Formats: sequence, structure tokens, C-alpha cells
Amino acid sequence: SDEFKNNIVKLYHNENRSKKSLANEYGVHPTTISHWIKRAKLVELPDGGVTSVEAFKQLQKENQQLKEENEILKAAAVLLGRH
Repeated sequence: SDEFKNNIVKLYHNENRSKKSLANEYGVHPTTISHWIKRAKLVELPDGGVTSVEAFKQLQKENQQLKEENEILKAAAVLLGRH
């Protein structure tokens, strides 16, 4: 499954696991893992971790929405504070 592949790719990147150790643990050929790593569209995070482009875009979208909601709440607080 895609989730299985993504988990292995994340283990490779985030935990610095070798392809060989992952292959032995999960019963997948190291070459297959290499292909998954190459095909995975990943973004490096500020903390050094990685995530998929899709997940990163979703987080950016949620972050923007939260910023907009925060601005609305700030404006409401100013208006309510005047009364």
C-alpha cells in the first residue's frame, strides 16, 4: 500500500535507517526501497524531518486558515474592547 511505502521512506529519512536494514525488517528488496525513495516527493522540514509534498501542502493550507481566523479574532477583540 502507499502508506506502507511512505512509512518505509520516512524511516529511511527520519531515522537514518539503511535500505538493507529496512529490507530485512520488512521483507522488501533494497532496490525496491530505492525506487520508493526516488519516487517519493518529499519536503525537508525545519526540524530536519521530512514529509510528503501532499501533507506539506495540507499543513500550509491549514496554517493559512488559522492565521486568517486569528486575524478575525483579533479584530473582534478590538471591537468588543471599545464597548
